Amino acid sequence: MNVVSSQDFYAALTPFYHLIYPNWEESVEHQAAMLDALIRDYWGHGVQSILDVACGIGTQCLGLAQRGYQLTASDLSSEEVMRARAEAAKRLLSINFSVADMRDAFRHHAQQFDLVIACDNAVPHLLSDEEIGMALQQFYACARPGGGCLISVRDYEKELGTGCEVKLYGMRDHE
Repeated sequence: MNVVSSQDFYAALTPFYHLIYPNWEESVEHQAAMLDALIRDYWGHGVQSILDVACGIGTQCLGLAQRGYQLTASDLSSEEVMRARAEAAKRLLSINFSVADMRDAFRHHAQQFDLVIACDNAVPHLLSDEEIGMALQQFYACARPGGGCLISVRDYEKELGTGCEVKLYGMRDHE
């Protein structure tokens, strides 16, 4: 059996990642609005600096930067970071991007932020409780006292567990 590494998988997916969404540009704005509302509900207006430890191609960090937050963003995939950097440049956004494993977030960034985010089911990509624990310890170290951590996880329990399923969520034409 040929096992593909996470880095290789995301490197191949990078040019097409936006096709996961019916309209990626709208999703960037929609997710930023939802995250902004959560941030304000839980942390008020005190959040300025945000570390996105699994930025991918920028789906969350771009919209949050457009809303005035100061973003630092990293991802395990150098290809996705390059794409996110290009997307930020197109939007004239100043985001500090780098390549880093979320399990090394504090060792890599060596600073604290008002908020640490890991969205789009990034944390469950870790394969053991030990790896998840390592990542959470790094997130905690990256959060300033009084700061927070926001992790989005999909509830797969709501999916039908009847074996192999194919669901059409829409067609994406990519030329």
